[in-house]
Amino acid sequence: MSSKFRFSIHILCSLGIISLLSSFFLLHPATLDSANLTSVKDTLQTSRLSWSARIEADGTDEGASRVQIQAAPAVPYNSTSTANLRAGDTIYINANSYTVVGIYDADEFTVSPIIGAGDADDGDPIQLKQTAQHVVSLTTASAIANGYFRVLIPADETTPADGNVDDGGFDFGTGSIDVAATDAGNYDFVVGVATASGGTGCTSPANYHCLEVHYSGNGGVGTAITINIGNTDGTNSLLNPTEVASHTEATADTYTFIVRNYDANNNLVDATPGKIALIESVRVTATVDPTISFTIAGIDTATSACGATPDIDTTTGTNAPLAVPFGTMALNTFKDAAHNLTVSTNAVGGYVVTAVENDQLSKDGLGVTTIPDTDCDGEDCTITSGTEWNTATDNGFGYSLENVDAASISFEYDTTGTTFRAKPFAILDTDTPETLFSSTTVANAENAYVCYRLGVGATQAAGDYENQITYTATGTF
Repeated sequence: MSSKFRFSIHILCSLGIISLLSSFFLLHPATLDSANLTSVKDTLQTSRLSWSARIEADGTDEGASRVQIQAAPAVPYNSTSTANLRAGDTIYINANSYTVVGIYDADEFTVSPIIGAGDADDGDPIQLKQTAQHVVSLTTASAIANGYFRVLIPADETTPADGNVDDGGFDFGTGSIDVAATDAGNYDFVVGVATASGGTGCTSPANYHCLEVHYSGNGGVGTAITINIGNTDGTNSLLNPTEVASHTEATADTYTFIVRNYDANNNLVDATPGKIALIESVRVTATVDPTISFTIAGIDTATSACGATPDIDTTTGTNAPLAVPFGTMALNTFKDAAHNLTVSTNAVGGYVVTAVENDQLSKDGLGVTTIPDTDCDGEDCTITSGTEWNTATDNGFGYSLENVDAASISFEYDTTGTTFRAKPFAILDTDTPETLFSSTTVANAENAYVCYRLGVGATQAAGDYENQITYTATGTF
């Protein structure tokens, strides 16, 4: 009896960001000459787009589990593909919550519990509300005594704080947003304050949420500052935007953010604007000027990757190249697949690309019955140390790397004479994301292959297995 295993990977990335100098004002302060904050980054916990679609009644019935979405966007319900969904997601049809059980095809998915009364009407709204903590880091340019930092995050023009996902910016929600900064040098911070766009003191510039941290102390030049907006567990955090109506799958939607440093009299002293870019399959935070881009491409079965041609073609099929469909597995037999990750940036400090999985491959994505991550032939490889993995009866899931044109790579499949040196992926809730490849200076189309390997044994429970890999790219300008 054969067992079918499906491995769906939704790849998400974030990039730290910085841009050129601008001068701004708070409550009509006097004009000062602004300096450029350096090493500015807004690293999102996840820059996965939220998702908002509409029910297609012809393929959706009350009392059934299959949901079909409409093929045309209608603002703000602009999602027309299931590429950004995965098993285990919580979605809302109208105000009722459901759990995604599986992805059926490009415009259909299944849910639990079964679809309730009133939730199968044509055009009913569907939402995936993706939250993310923002970690804003910077290096000060001026010694400003007893001042404050203000981070401006883009907001929707019409509904910036109703708890529903927006296609014009990050939604504030209906409660509060936590803001905190870490004391550093001559900066003694108090608890931060968050104000939704249009609230008291947060009207200029329009359509931005205001996240402030005030401090006592003389300040300093060249001090590293870190500001946390929201929480990693999703509480008191901003909602990521959904895709815009003109969105092209695998092309980022971009939003402007601003970081400012004011003195005690509300005079703007230093400021840096930039761009945030979000995408459903590649987790990206990016600046427009300076520039940074991140792409992911499939690899077919005729292209050598990590010393061999893959068994699985990731250039075609449902949601390609945003999935790795291993399909039905033969026992104690490897299957290989690969993706091509490419980064370009004029960031003078270069970039780092990291990877983390949400969990081990698990039956129906529920995290209970799993295919273990590999420990390689010698039961000695870890997320930080790769070793040889060529014995098909040594089952599991892992990856290797091949450097195509990256400045630096953490390891390769043939390091120190091995045939397929491998590692398990780091796990989101327990491990630090592992660096794949990087550069310390500007980069033009630097790329590397990520090569996935899967093997299962006779004792593996039958079923469909999946997990999610998150790729994060962070640029330093």
